[in-house]
Amino acid sequence: MSNDSALLALLAGCFPNINVKTWEVTPLAGLSGGTYHLRSHTLNLIARAQSQAQTALFVNRRKEARVLHQLQHFGQAPKVLARNSDWLLLSWCDGQQPSDTQFLTPTFQSLLAATIAKLHTQPLLTYRLQLRQEIAHYGYLVDPKRQGPRWHRWHHHFLSAPMPRVLKLAPAHMDIHKGNIVCTESGQLVLLDWEYAANTDIGLSLETYFQANQLNTTQRDFFLSEYCNKYHAYGDVERLAHQCRLWTPWVKYMMLMWYEVQWNQSQNNDFLLHSRSLRQYFSLPS
Repeated sequence: MSNDSALLALLAGCFPNINVKTWEVTPLAGLSGGTYHLRSHTLNLIARAQSQAQTALFVNRRKEARVLHQLQHFGQAPKVLARNSDWLLLSWCDGQQPSDTQFLTPTFQSLLAATIAKLHTQPLLTYRLQLRQEIAHYGYLVDPKRQGPRWHRWHHHFLSAPMPRVLKLAPAHMDIHKGNIVCTESGQLVLLDWEYAANTDIGLSLETYFQANQLNTTQRDFFLSEYCNKYHAYGDVERLAHQCRLWTPWVKYMMLMWYEVQWNQSQNNDFLLHSRSLRQYFSLPS
């Protein structure tokens, strides 16, 4: 763990009655890394690092903290406790992550649709997703040996092509998967890991969720029906479904770049496995 002295200083300032030597620090699983469970006696916290690895992935903990402050009335996200230049401290969220089988059940997907519908009707944040800027940023960090002429043509396309027109601008999480969800005892869902949150088109937000979790056509249609017809987050389900499809190549390209940057930073071949089907989608050599 890097910058541990900065973390201990932050803990000492927030909890002066707790000896810093009593804190137990455990890394939490996640592809982005940099998140830890802190425990001292009966107190539990989440600590999120701002390191070079996070900066490479376009993560800014100051922005994340401001987003969470602005979403305090949403009620289904961790609360900010403290922050310095190296660390963000958040409240611990008690509950269980959904299992693989539970996650894709209609009951759970309906509950998640309600949560996202609620998020998409919150007041706008002060941050808007800078998709083109992120594409350019990631482009500098992909291994040049894994690019090539076809990659460069695609990259130029996504840097210059018109984006789909915004259907509805709303606060979005942009990284929802079962590992970032906690089910509380009351049955409420809490969304974790808000580092990519920003205002964006609801079509882009939902398509990112569908692609990241590999929902099939039936599952997508059910989710959109719940989102529109049951929870009334948007009035035209067919138009929203079409809007999501318009964003499909943009989402796939961003996912591909994210995995490629992760691999180039870590040399962990798991990221190449994740990127393989995306490279095939764009007819890129594996």
